[in-house]
Amino acid sequence: MTAWVGLTGGIGSGKSQAAACFALLGVPVIDADAVSRILTQTPDSEALRRIRQTFGDAVIDSAGCLNRAAMREYVFADEQARQRLEAILHPLIYREIERQKAACTAAPYGIIELPTLAEHPVFRRLVQRVLLVQCDEKTRVQRVMARNGLTEAAVRAIMQAQAGDEQRLALADDCLVNQGSPEDLSQAVQRQHRIYLQRWSF
Repeated sequence: MTAWVGLTGGIGSGKSQAAACFALLGVPVIDADAVSRILTQTPDSEALRRIRQTFGDAVIDSAGCLNRAAMREYVFADEQARQRLEAILHPLIYREIERQKAACTAAPYGIIELPTLAEHPVFRRLVQRVLLVQCDEKTRVQRVMARNGLTEAAVRAIMQAQAGDEQRLALADDCLVNQGSPEDLSQAVQRQHRIYLQRWSF
């Protein structure tokens, strides 16, 4: 029976980088954001049919996929719209992650990358432990500005909309500090990998 670890952290903390390090070690990795993208970029999917019924044709692009820019405007301007979108997507994301988990039985443990776990604790039921990638706010802001070409104000606005560090820490069973180089993170992941193997080896 494969155990599952929820990998989470704020924007710019290095979650995806940490997930990639685990994958290089042969650990199965499920990415909740990738699941969401597949659901909303597959024309005539169940998710898109329900989104169209709820929000209309304006949020569907010419290829029959979700118009992310239009949808983003809706949900940023209207909290109830965001809640309606999440009510459609979250059960479908949850179901697909469960399906992928069921297909993965040979590994001692796997990683599920769950960026908004603190905001949506229902996904906590998918995992046995939570691993938080930690990094100070200043470094996170600089990383996101460099990566996405955003202004500092834009990055901080995104952070304001996310859970705070205290909320994420309250959920965490384990922490990875990602203040240094990619090599430092890789070494931290390898240490955590050894701990998990000791915990869950068959």
